[in-house]
Amino acid sequence: MHFLLPGAIAFYFFRDNWKKVWLILILTMLVDLDHLLATPIFSQTRCSINFHILHSYYAIA
Repeated sequence: MHFLLPGAIAFYFFRDNWKKVWLILILTMLVDLDHLLATPIFSQTRCSINFHILHSYYAIA
């Protein structure tokens, strides 16, 4: 679902460049890969900004 639905959306709305749009949509999910490196993986009281590697101020800028 995480790969097929963005592909369907890209194909439906951007038929001329659907492959490029699909790749951009898939690459945006890479930002959340750094959540797997955190201990614990999920914490309700933690702010992601400046805690995860890809959510640092340097990565955002």
